[in-house]
Order: sequence, then C-alpha cells, then structure tokens
Amino acid sequence: MQLLRTIAIIVIVYYGFKLLARYVFPFLLTRWVNKKMGQFQNQSQQQYRDAEQAKQFAKEHEGEVKIKTSKKTNSSTINDGEFVDYEEID
Repeated sequence: MQLLRTIAIIVIVYYGFKLLARYVFPFLLTRWVNKKMGQFQNQSQQQYRDAEQAKQFAKEHEGEVKIKTSKKTNSSTINDGEFVDYEEID
C-alpha cells in the first residue's frame, strides 16, 4: 500500500510541476519582463526630461559666470612650499 501511495505522490508532483511549468511560470515570467520594460521606459523618459531641462537651463543662463570663493583661510596652505625670490636682469 505504501508503494502505491508513494508512486501516486510522485505522479501528482510530476504532473503538478508540469502544469506549473506550462502555465504559471510563463505567466510570471511575462509579468516580470513587462514590469522591467516599464521601469526601463520610465528611466529613459526621466533621463530625456533631465537632458531637456539641462538644455533649457543652459539656454537661460548662457554667458553667466559664477565664482565661488571661500572665506576660510587655512594657515597650513599659506606656508606650503618654498618661496623663490626672482631678480630682474636688465
């Protein structure tokens, strides 16, 4: 009796896996692929929008120059290196 039960369980698992492989796995795979394609399209659209915004910003601010200076002076940077005194030759 145990042998028949074991064989029945093996057959049921085999056909169950076959059913899953034939119908469920492809369905899950197509859903996953569609989701990844949607994410890729959203990412490419976002990059396109960012590039367009950068072009627009460059057009609006063409010719402007901004200089950033820091008010902090570090004493170690003042004394770095050697000072060479040059003399002019006439």
